Amino acid sequence: MNVELVQRTGELERFDLSQSAMTILTGPRNSSKTTTLKVIDYCLGGRGSVAEDLGAPIDEKYAALSIQIAINGQPHWLTREFGFGQRGVVQIDDDTAVPVVQMSDWLLGKLGWPRLTIPLGRNAGTATQQTPLSFRSALRHIYRREDSWTEFASKEQEYLRRAVVSLFLGFAPQRYETTEYELGRAQRQLAAAEAVLRDVLASTDEATRAVVHQLGLPPVVNADSLQGVRDEIDRRLTAAQSERDALAGAAARARQADETAPGLDPGLPAQLQEASAQAADAAGRVASLLQVIDEHQRSMRLVAADLERFNRLTDAVDAFDAVPVRICPACEQDVDPRRVHDEASCYLCSQSVVGDARRRRAEREQQALAAEQSDLADALARAASDLRQARQNEAEASERRVRLAGRLHDERVTQLAPFVAALEDAAREIGLIEQQRNALPALEIILARRQQAEHAVETARQEVARLTRLAALDADASADIPDRCGVLADHMNSFLRHFRDRGWVAGQVTISGDELAFYVGTRPWDHSLGAEARVLFFLAYSYAILRLTDAEDRRTCPPGILLLDNPYQQGLPADVVVHAIGRIGTAADQVGGQVILTQARPVSGITAPHASIQMPQEYAT
Repeated sequence: MNVELVQRTGELERFDLSQSAMTILTGPRNSSKTTTLKVIDYCLGGRGSVAEDLGAPIDEKYAALSIQIAINGQPHWLTREFGFGQRGVVQIDDDTAVPVVQMSDWLLGKLGWPRLTIPLGRNAGTATQQTPLSFRSALRHIYRREDSWTEFASKEQEYLRRAVVSLFLGFAPQRYETTEYELGRAQRQLAAAEAVLRDVLASTDEATRAVVHQLGLPPVVNADSLQGVRDEIDRRLTAAQSERDALAGAAARARQADETAPGLDPGLPAQLQEASAQAADAAGRVASLLQVIDEHQRSMRLVAADLERFNRLTDAVDAFDAVPVRICPACEQDVDPRRVHDEASCYLCSQSVVGDARRRRAEREQQALAAEQSDLADALARAASDLRQARQNEAEASERRVRLAGRLHDERVTQLAPFVAALEDAAREIGLIEQQRNALPALEIILARRQQAEHAVETARQEVARLTRLAALDADASADIPDRCGVLADHMNSFLRHFRDRGWVAGQVTISGDELAFYVGTRPWDHSLGAEARVLFFLAYSYAILRLTDAEDRRTCPPGILLLDNPYQQGLPADVVVHAIGRIGTAADQVGGQVILTQARPVSGITAPHASIQMPQEYAT
């Protein structure tokens, strides 16, 4: 592997990490050892910003980062450029630009690793969602960060850890391309369908019984019985309608025969029609006269009001005529009305005085209104007389109409009496049958809903049975999973036995095939190990997944590379760490893998083949 950094000034910095199976980056603190590993991680598809994943100094100083990797012996350059619009892609070999979100698929494809979706939860049978198993998830186990030496991967969910381990051991397809998730989903769908069916059965049975009981229908159990009920109702309706038509025909023939019988008047319908017309005309005449009288009475009230106004006018003239003038309107001096003056002249201005024209005009208006009032009274009297006559005529016409109608009714009853009861019975029977027939579509909808619920339950049961059979086959195909877990545990134990009483406890590592849980002795690893032992545990885990490269089983997915950032952790003695690094480096040399690790102390005591690179302090902080 090679790492290249292009500064914004154009200067190129290159680090050759392929000189040996194990490369150790050394240097004091803040000499970019950890940052170099972060550069590798970022070029393999890191999705954060440059400042977030690598730090602001890298973003400010460099224009592009590149790493050269070999996948199945074929080299590839992966480049991340920091120009506008280029940060979201990875340039591969200068000819292919892959979006960062698709980089995992590209790497999985090149490695020949399966692309899987895994249940989003520890129990596949109860999980409701799935998520892709990405290369980034596996990289978290390959790249041992400085802050994750006491856990498999920082902030990693348990279901994801199991998926990564099963991927490395080669049985992830058997574990996740199985029917376990689909079986769990099918079982949940079956439970939901059965719950719906229970509700539907309760509601439909109650509704069906109510309709059947209320309408007097035959028992209805399902759609087939409903069709039989419909056929029976149609037959009854046809028979009832035929019976009604026969009775109506017989009644019509009997009526025609009775019209010529002695004692029956065939002219009664015409007489009744004439009497009805006369009664209607008389009622119209009464209504017209009532309207005329109402108009005359309104006019009389108006005339009386006008006469009253004129009477008030003449009374006012008489009242003010005797009031003397005592002040001259011109000079405002007192005037004596008793002073000597001509009787025919005004005592104030001495001019001659004629009769009062106001009184004469009012009297003429009163005379005209009195004449109009007399005419209106005569008209009202005539209208009242006409109204009495019209009402008498209306009563006579109405009485004649009622009398003729009674005679006609009696004659018709006499003619139709033998058929009336039968026709009424037939009409009631037809009405009941039609009501029953109109209720059938509603019953059909109710039964169809139940049938759909029953069909959904049956379909779900068949799917559960099918997936159960497939799950049994999957279990048979997964019989070798415990053996593969045993191989990984054996590699870890072969590593750890060299550290007995040197930080490691007296216990063997075992891995359960079902849960992929790691045990030390009889207890889970995280319940048994202290901080120092945990560092050794994960060194052993890194050693074991590196040794998978030499496995004869081609189904395994060994990473072939380890990135170990500062394994000197948790107070573990330095000589123990050096010994562990040496064993890991030897394994990498034997299987053709590669290990890149960082340490602040000088390289000494490591016997495995390795290359050392002294990092420059001015590289990046």
